[in-house]
Amino acid sequence: MTKLIAVAIAAGLSAPAAFAQTYTERITVYEAPRYDAFVVEESSALHSGAKTLPDTLLADDVAYALARDRKLDGITVTVSANNGQVMMSGSGDHEQSQRAQSIAQRVAGAGNVSGELSNTGG
Repeated sequence: MTKLIAVAIAAGLSAPAAFAQTYTERITVYEAPRYDAFVVEESSALHSGAKTLPDTLLADDVAYALARDRKLDGITVTVSANNGQVMMSGSGDHEQSQRAQSIAQRVAGAGNVSGELSNTGG
């Protein structure tokens, strides 16, 4: 057994650097009960998505920031991302629309957000 371990270690040390892989893993931790409660209360009025993992994480970050803001209760919004650009669509009153845009710009960067919420009154 000791001989087998020594051979495995020697083989691992002699492997060429070309086989070595370096990767970065991003872990996003959400306060799931708060987010889940928001989605249930708002009848799933908040949606996000994208095709690639980085864009999905960006869209989710924006959506979660919107979900945490109590002044945005009652809005309907879809957040999508493509190549780092965030698009929003949905509905809310004028103040909520401006606030949602501001929050999205804070999360994704001012030049990386387009779209707005259509006004439902107020």
